[in-house]
Amino acid sequence: MTTFNRWARWVHIYSAAPVLLLMVFFAGTGLFLNHSNWSLGQTQESDLSLPLPTDLMSLDWDHESSTTALAVLHWLDHEHQVRGVDLSFEWESEEKLLLLYLDGPQGSYAVEAYYEEASAEVYRRQLPVLEMLNNLHRGKHVSGLWRWLSDLSALCMVLFCLSGFWLLTINTLKRRHSLSWVGIGSVVMVFTIFLMH
Repeated sequence: MTTFNRWARWVHIYSAAPVLLLMVFFAGTGLFLNHSNWSLGQTQESDLSLPLPTDLMSLDWDHESSTTALAVLHWLDHEHQVRGVDLSFEWESEEKLLLLYLDGPQGSYAVEAYYEEASAEVYRRQLPVLEMLNNLHRGKHVSGLWRWLSDLSALCMVLFCLSGFWLLTINTLKRRHSLSWVGIGSVVMVFTIFLMH
């Protein structure tokens, strides 16, 4: 049992250490998400008109719209820093219009690329920093790397809490007092959930 307790202390210390900043991040953004009426800043909107390069005009827009959409996206990323995580597109053959929608935690882009006019209209919606951080908390329009990091931090937080609870139970001097507070907190949470139904 002494060995197990030693391991519990080790897990408690080192499960929190690598994700300490993430724990503070999720707690802070959780507070903002819980108060949606708080002002997080102003959303900025802008638009930009761009001529399409000749190499994009040589593509078969009618029959290879997906290839064209990726080529246009690559050009916008490389030349104009238009970036995001989630991409969707539509090709309207009658109007010769390619619509691109690009979303990320920091905001979104809507792109209208006109084949016959060889031009593109880029509409940008830039979210304030705090709202962007809230999107990271919710896992909205985030990359696979961020999801992996969030899962890792969640696992570490569970280990931190369980090992901390075990360390409370083996502390004979403070066991009764500590477990009373654990019980009170648990009852309040369960009762609050019950009242919501």
